[in-house]
Amino acid sequence: MTEEKRRRIKIATIVGAVLLLAILLTVMIYQWIAIGVKRRYIDELNAKIEYYIDIKDDADKVLEARDTKEWIERRARELGYVFKDDVLYEIED
Repeated sequence: MTEEKRRRIKIATIVGAVLLLAILLTVMIYQWIAIGVKRRYIDELNAKIEYYIDIKDDADKVLEARDTKEWIERRARELGYVFKDDVLYEIED
């Protein structure tokens, strides 16, 4: 091989290596960005899950409170219902 061929082979090898390195770096950067986007999406979903769990817990507390006998009786009286053992007084104007 002549000196010119060796020089061309070296240059071709270096250019190939640089192109391969550039392609690999581009793929790595793209993957980092894709991972970052997915992590943000997962964080948003986790925040939504926490929000809906809080809403469910609050609703459970309300349902538990409204399931008591006292609350049911008070609400029934607000709606005008009376119980059979109630004493009713008539107020004349």
